[in-house]
Amino acid sequence: MREAATVLDVLRERGRRGLPLERLYRQLFNPQLYLLAYGRLYSNKGAMTPGPNATKLSADLGTRWMSS
Repeated sequence: MREAATVLDVLRERGRRGLPLERLYRQLFNPQLYLLAYGRLYSNKGAMTPGPNATKLSADLGTRWMSS
């Protein structure tokens, strides 16, 4: 799999140029994307606010994505 930052750069550029995104669902299987997103969100105060199911971002991501 490609590096997460590379994938995001390609997606960003295609979106900026108005080009279609195909087979985007495949990127959902890239755990690096989730880790990159978590790294960008964890310092956000809202990330520590319980959501509708009473879990916090750190707890939810930690148990679902980082442990596998």
